[in-house]
Amino acid sequence: KQWYQRRVRDTNYFINTNLRSYKSTMGVEILGFKILDDNLCSLGLIREILAEILGTFFLIFLGCGGVAGRPTTDVVGADGNTTAVAEMSSGAVIQIGFAFGLGIGATVHLFSDISGGQFNPAVSFGLFFGRQLSLVKACIFSVAQVIGGILGCVVLKVLIGSVPGEVSIAANLSSGTGLFLEFFGTLFLVLTVLATTNGKRGHAAGYSQPLSIGIAIFVLHMFLVTKTGCGINPARSLATNIFAGLKAEFFAYVVGPLLASVAGGLIYTFLFDTHYSSGSHKRLDGDEMDDLNKA
Repeated sequence: KQWYQRRVRDTNYFINTNLRSYKSTMGVEILGFKILDDNLCSLGLIREILAEILGTFFLIFLGCGGVAGRPTTDVVGADGNTTAVAEMSSGAVIQIGFAFGLGIGATVHLFSDISGGQFNPAVSFGLFFGRQLSLVKACIFSVAQVIGGILGCVVLKVLIGSVPGEVSIAANLSSGTGLFLEFFGTLFLVLTVLATTNGKRGHAAGYSQPLSIGIAIFVLHMFLVTKTGCGINPARSLATNIFAGLKAEFFAYVVGPLLASVAGGLIYTFLFDTHYSSGSHKRLDGDEMDDLNKA
């Protein structure tokens, strides 16, 4: 009996040791960038995917729903028919900014503990290039975000009869200008997300992530709504413009944000993450300050 128990114990040890070794080799990295995770086949990943779908759904439902609440003006056409045209006054811009800023901030707070509250392919790939997310997960989350965005548009279409919030470049701007505006706007957002999710900072409070991201979204809408519609999110732009019709200029809403995800991840890794890793950001305590003053 003792021999049998010893054999079972040794067999279990062998299986567990080799299983841990197998799992540790499943993660794949190239030049420091994680390509493949070691927990892709897990219930946790399914929860993360569902969180990204549901979070992006609420992003569209709340943000674009806020766009639908803009005041309208009756315009009489050449045929004599009256059409309600949504205003784009300063008050309407603020309303849209609050709808997206507060909506996204609340949604990030709701799902951040599950999937990180990304809801944006540019953010997901920014986290990849910032070496905080694997390439496979960034791709999976991006697909989930597009699905969630389309579902949000479908629900709005059914409930209110339209899908507001489609993005387009202002008539007085070229497609290239629109691309650069989307690039710099998304770059600011990606850097904000990377900064608020960096655990090395130490002094970042738990509520700073949704608050900072919400403020960034609000400020960006103040600037970009009247120029590009403030896409800064390929999933959000694609979902709304599928229903409005994709135009030739739409490439700016995909290329600009994705280039910003590459630049944002690399800039943050080189400029900010290295700074925090070096320990130069640490604050001196009282005794250290006294010693410094005496010196």
